[in-house]
Amino acid sequence: MKQFSMLGILFLLSTVVYGQASFRGKVLDDQSGEKITFAVIKSTSERVMTNNLGQFEITVNPGETLTISAIGYEEQSVTTSSNMREIVIRLIPAVEKLGTIEVLALRAGEETPIAKTNLDEKDIESQDFAKDMPYILENTPSVVSTSDGGTGVGYTGLRIRGSDQSRINVTINGVPVNDAESQGVFWVNTPDLASSVSQLQIQRGVGTSTNGGGAFGGSINMETKSLSKEAYGSLNVGGGSFNTQRYTLAFGTGLINGHWTLDARASRIKSDGWVERASSDLKSYYLALGYIQGNTTVKALVFGGRERTYQAWYGTDSANYAVNPRFNYAGAIYDDNGDIVDYYDDQVDNYGQDYYQLHVNHKFNDNWSGGVSGFYTRGKGYYEEYQQGQAFADYGMNPIYTATDTINTTDLTRRLWLDNHYYGAMANLRGEWENLTLTIGAAWNQYDGDHYGTFLWAEYASNRKPGDRFYDNNSIKTAWNVYGKAEYRINNKWGAYLDLQVRGVDYSGAGLEEEQTPISFSDNLTFFNPKAGVTYTVNDHSRLYLSYAMANREPNRKDYLFAPNNENPRPEQLQDIEVGYEGGTELVQWSINGYYMHYTDQLVLTGALDNVGTPIRKNVGTSYRQGIEVSSKWKINEPLTISQNFTFSNNRNVNYIQSIGDTTTQNLGSTPISYSPQIIANITATLHLPLNLDLDIIPRYVSKQYLTNEGDERYVLPEYFITDLRLSGSWSFDGVSRLRAYAMASNVFSEEYASNGYASGGYMGFYPQAPINYMFGIELSF
Repeated sequence: MKQFSMLGILFLLSTVVYGQASFRGKVLDDQSGEKITFAVIKSTSERVMTNNLGQFEITVNPGETLTISAIGYEEQSVTTSSNMREIVIRLIPAVEKLGTIEVLALRAGEETPIAKTNLDEKDIESQDFAKDMPYILENTPSVVSTSDGGTGVGYTGLRIRGSDQSRINVTINGVPVNDAESQGVFWVNTPDLASSVSQLQIQRGVGTSTNGGGAFGGSINMETKSLSKEAYGSLNVGGGSFNTQRYTLAFGTGLINGHWTLDARASRIKSDGWVERASSDLKSYYLALGYIQGNTTVKALVFGGRERTYQAWYGTDSANYAVNPRFNYAGAIYDDNGDIVDYYDDQVDNYGQDYYQLHVNHKFNDNWSGGVSGFYTRGKGYYEEYQQGQAFADYGMNPIYTATDTINTTDLTRRLWLDNHYYGAMANLRGEWENLTLTIGAAWNQYDGDHYGTFLWAEYASNRKPGDRFYDNNSIKTAWNVYGKAEYRINNKWGAYLDLQVRGVDYSGAGLEEEQTPISFSDNLTFFNPKAGVTYTVNDHSRLYLSYAMANREPNRKDYLFAPNNENPRPEQLQDIEVGYEGGTELVQWSINGYYMHYTDQLVLTGALDNVGTPIRKNVGTSYRQGIEVSSKWKINEPLTISQNFTFSNNRNVNYIQSIGDTTTQNLGSTPISYSPQIIANITATLHLPLNLDLDIIPRYVSKQYLTNEGDERYVLPEYFITDLRLSGSWSFDGVSRLRAYAMASNVFSEEYASNGYASGGYMGFYPQAPINYMFGIELSF
C-alpha cells in the first residue's frame, strides 16, 4: 500500500508552482547549423537538456545567467532579460574535445533507426552513489540490475530485455570490454568507472556494428572524459550503511603549452555488504595523457582496478531465504554431523585488471576524419576456497596407505587462477556530407588465457606441495571484423540506414580441467551481420523508424565445456525487427518502440550454476522475444518533472525440449524463457526545490521471472516493487568552483525481495537485496 501511495504523492506534487518566467531556446552547431541534442542548459535553480529538435525550455529570473554546454563544444553563457523569451544559441566546436572516431563509429546517431538511450556526464553523476555501473543504468528502459551482496557494491550485473550480461556488448572508447571467453562483463574489476565516463549510449536489440561479440540483448558504448582546457581538481568522499565508504580524488592539468593535457583519478570503495561476509574492498585508477596539434589528437590511457570480494555468488538457499535471507554458506566449515562450526576467512575473489589504450584521431578536411587505436588488457587473479572431503583422484594425488587404512580424501585450500592477455587494434574512416554519413572500419584482436589451480594447504598432502598445479589449460581466441555503415538523408522526410559487417572467430582450448578432466575443442566461424532501416520525419516534433538487423554469435567457453556428447555447441543467430515513434513538445517528450527478436539456437540460461557461480547455458532451438517499450519525460509544471519508462514483453521458447535423465527427452511445447520479466516499469519524479536542491522519487517494478525454461511455477523469482529517494544539490563559493552534496535512501519501504536466483535438480537459491539503506557524500571541485 505504501508503494502505491507514493505514486499518488507524485501527482500531488504537481500543484506546487513558483513565480518564475519560462524561457525558450534552441541550440545549434555554429559551423554546420545542425541542431544539438542533449545539450545541457543550467540556471541557478534548474537544469534541462535539449530535445531531439535541439529545443529547450527553462525557468529563469530576469538577469539570471544561463550556462550552455554539450559534449564536443565550448561552454557558453547567456544573461537573460525581462523582455527575452526565446533565443538561438550557437555553440562553437572544440578541437580539443574531438571525439574518438572509434566511439563515433559505434555510436548510433540521432537519425539511426534503433532503440537507444543516451546519458551524458551530468546524467551519470546524478545517479552515481558509489554503486556499480548496472545501478547507474537500472532506470533506463528494459534494464534489470542485480547484486550478489545486496547493496550494489561488489559483484553486480544487469540484463537488457531479459538477456544476461554475456549477451550485452560493452565497449570503452570503442575497445571491447567483454571477456573474450566467458563473454561476460565483471563490473567489480573497474570500480568507480562512472567517475571517468563522460557519456554513454545504451542500444537495445542488435544495435549498430561494434567491436567484440555481437549484441544479443543490447550494447553499452562508453566514452571516457574528453581532454579539458582548464585545470581542475575534485575530491569525493561518501559513506553509508553496512560500513560502505567511498573516496575519489581526481585532477587535470588543463591544456599545457597549447598541446598537452594530463587527467588522473584514484578511487577506493569498501563495504561490508548486507549479505553475511559479502565484503568488498575495491580500488581503481585512471590516467589519461592527451596531445593536440591542429586537427590531430592523441590520447593514451591506462586505467584499471583491484578487487578483493568475499564470495557470495551462491546466494541463499530457499529454506534460509525464508528465515534468514542474509545467510551465505560460502566458506562454511562443517563438522562430522554436517553442522557449520566456522567460516574460512579467505573465501575470496581476488582479481586485478588493467586497460592500456592508445587512440590517434585526425580530421583531414571538412568531410573526412579517421582514427586508429591499439589496446592491451591484462587480467590476473584467483578464487580462493576451503574445500572439505576432496577426493585425491580429482587432484592427481596418490592414495596414502597406512597399516590399518587407505587415505584418499582430504580437506584443503586452493586457488583457481585466471591469467589472461587480450590485445588488438582498430581503424576507422568517417566521411560526412550534408545528406550522407559514411563509416568504414576494421578490427583484429586476440585473447590468450590460462586457467589453472594451485594448492595452498592440504590436511593430507600426499605427493603434492604448496604451489603445485592440479589442473592447467589454455585457450586462444582470435577475432576480426570489417564493416561499412551509411546514413543517407533522401529528402526532408525520408532517411535510410545500411550497416554491413563480416566477423570471423577462431577459438581453441586444450589441457586439463578441474577433476582431472581432459579438454580439447576447436572452432572456426565466419558470420555476416547485415542491418538496414528507414526513418520518416512526420513533422518538426516527431519521427518514425523501422529497422531489421541480423546478428550471429559464437558460444562461450562454458558452452563448449558443458556441451553434450562432446559436440561443439551451435552458434546462435538473432533476427531483430524494431519499429518506433519518437516525438515531443515543449512540455512532453516521448518514444514508443516495438521489437520482435527471433532466435535460432539461442543459448539461454538453464537456471543452473557451475562451481564458481557462473550460469550454465544451452541451445534451445527456436525462441523469440517481443515487446513494447514506452518512455516519456513530462514537465508537469515549473518545479516538477516526471520521467517514466515501461516495458511489456513476451519471451518464449518454441517446442522446448526437456532432458529427463541421460537418454530421455520431453517436448514441453511453448515455454517462457528464463530470467525474462514480462513487465519492467521505472518512474523518476524530480522536484526542483529551493536552495538549488533536487529531490528524486523513484518507484521501480519488475514482474516475476522463471528461473528455468520449463515454466515450472515452483521455480520462480517473485515480482518486486521498490522505491528509492535521492536528494542532491550544488553550490559555488569563493575558491570552490562547486560544492556538491548528495544523499540516497534505497528500498525506503524495506521491501523483502530477491533480484536474482537459480534453480537446478530441485534446489533453488536466491540473491536477496538489502532493506532500507543509505548513502551520503560530498564532492568538492576546484
